[in-house]
Amino acid sequence: MRTPTMVAMLVTWLTLFCNVAPATAQAPQDFVGNWTVEGGPLGACSINLSGQAMGGQLKATTYTCVGPMSFAWVWAPNGNGLTILGTNNFLIATLQPNRGVLMGQLNDGSLVTLKPASGQRIGTPRIVQAPAAPPARRENCRRRYDNDRCAEATDLVPPFTGNGPVRVQALNQLNIRAKEDMKSPIIGKFEVGQCFLVESCRQTPQWGLRCRVPAGDSGKKGYVIKYFSDQTGDYIVFRNQCR
Repeated sequence: MRTPTMVAMLVTWLTLFCNVAPATAQAPQDFVGNWTVEGGPLGACSINLSGQAMGGQLKATTYTCVGPMSFAWVWAPNGNGLTILGTNNFLIATLQPNRGVLMGQLNDGSLVTLKPASGQRIGTPRIVQAPAAPPARRENCRRRYDNDRCAEATDLVPPFTGNGPVRVQALNQLNIRAKEDMKSPIIGKFEVGQCFLVESCRQTPQWGLRCRVPAGDSGKKGYVIKYFSDQTGDYIVFRNQCR
């Protein structure tokens, strides 16, 4: 038989239980920023997880990494953690929050840890808020991918190559493809800030502007993009000079 005291205690307990906020998943924006990668084959390196979409995917850029992590290209939220992918969505690593870091496994079976290098707080329950609206498109503005500012007029046009190769600078990690076709094999890449030579550029009927570049020291040639667009706007991915 329940006494009035027992009933009152039960009501109080139910009230407290119903008012407890449920645990929430880690928000994708919590992962944005720089991370120190530990557990690779040759020691620590770093990776930047961008919060800005490129072609509908979130960019991942590594610095001085070797092994599987050196092929990182994009990342995506996955449950309470994230996955890091290479080109053609090839799986590089799967990671989960654990005591303030991200821990997981590379595709070769080795363990890897990402430690926050930009003040990210991982593993702390938080209330998930509605995602922010993507940046509004800017009329008459083609942005620099590295700082989101409108590019200068001198960088909006293809580099002039009438007097030989032009030295330019990558504003984003760039794939070098074997042919002008965007579906052709990737034969190399330029890192953010890297200077390289553009020998010529051509407006193709299907793939837009493609620029021919040396691909390594073997004399092989490849092709890179100059522009790309997504739902947030229009961008340039290299500037027409190198300082």
